[in-house]
Amino acid sequence: MIVAFENQTARAAKAATSELPVVFVHVTDPVADGLVNSLSRPGGNLTGFAGLGDVPAKRLELFKELVPRLRRVLVLIELQDPVTRRVREEVERAGAALKLRLVEREVSYEAAIEGVFRSLKQGEVDGVFVASPNLYSKFSSLILRLASERRLPLVSHWKGWVEQGALLSYSGNLRSVGGDAARYVDKILKGAKPADLPVQELSRFELVINLKTAKALGLTIPQSILIRADEVIQ
Repeated sequence: MIVAFENQTARAAKAATSELPVVFVHVTDPVADGLVNSLSRPGGNLTGFAGLGDVPAKRLELFKELVPRLRRVLVLIELQDPVTRRVREEVERAGAALKLRLVEREVSYEAAIEGVFRSLKQGEVDGVFVASPNLYSKFSSLILRLASERRLPLVSHWKGWVEQGALLSYSGNLRSVGGDAARYVDKILKGAKPADLPVQELSRFELVINLKTAKALGLTIPQSILIRADEVIQ
């Protein structure tokens, strides 16, 4: 069997086999992405765990709350990523509601990302938002480093980026799903069919803030926000 982490890998596993059972973890919307027929009845050879909900919009809302000076946001997108269109639409709606100007830049390889950050003029953007899961998977270290070098706050899709210097993340508790995925693997190895195991949604979301990064950027995080955080990295 195959255990596939995140959207790109899950799509590759689906394309590679219609026979081997696949358990996916950390995908966004498996129905919209064509991985399963429905959440309750996956059909086929794939099942797993997904983080659904209006998370990109909420992430941008929290970003604005933590960075009061936020007016212009650099949004990195990869058009080849099937998830981009859906996330982009959510972010655009949220940006309009928050009166933010979104500065979109299409990138798909390392030199393009470096070129975008290198071309930014002083004060052109106030923060960075990544809208394509493929970019999370392939260029995490690069984006973190470039945002830090340009002293730009970065909102992230999971806690691991905040531990490495991003300002905040808001996402499902991705680490906790490991035990659940292991139980699905066990059931399948004992004879259960993926088609009969419903896709589970991540129901608990967590806010993580890096206070050290905030101080380095000259940001003062209000106590009212800190007490809402599930974890504050000092």
